[in-house]
Amino acid sequence: MKTNRTIPLIAMFAFACLALPVAAADRMSAGQWDGTTTVGGKTFNTSNCMAQSDVDAMNGDAKAVRAYLEKVIPPSICKLTDIQVNADQIIYTSACGSAAAAVVTTTYHGDSFEGADTKGTKSEGKRVGACK
Repeated sequence: MKTNRTIPLIAMFAFACLALPVAAADRMSAGQWDGTTTVGGKTFNTSNCMAQSDVDAMNGDAKAVRAYLEKVIPPSICKLTDIQVNADQIIYTSACGSAAAAVVTTTYHGDSFEGADTKGTKSEGKRVGACK
């Protein structure tokens, strides 16, 4: 099976950008986030600097989360629907290219997160400090 190189990139943004809380109401805090994404049996390292403006969007309501995700994953690449924000979880449906849609669920635990989609892609990460 040939793996499309955009899948790990999309997964990295979708999961790494959905990082986590410093305060109970926050899902993520600004800084450097490192982690892994496993798709199709292959594991990819991820690293992402999240600015305060990005974090503010991700800590917001479903409309703010959608706006941020559509900034990092343009609708021309993946169509995002059914975005739900439920306390420490963000759940949405993603349809990329001609592939079948997948439901993505990411759960936050302070300075770490874990996520999975209905196609078997898994991701985890943690905040490692200030941006590099």
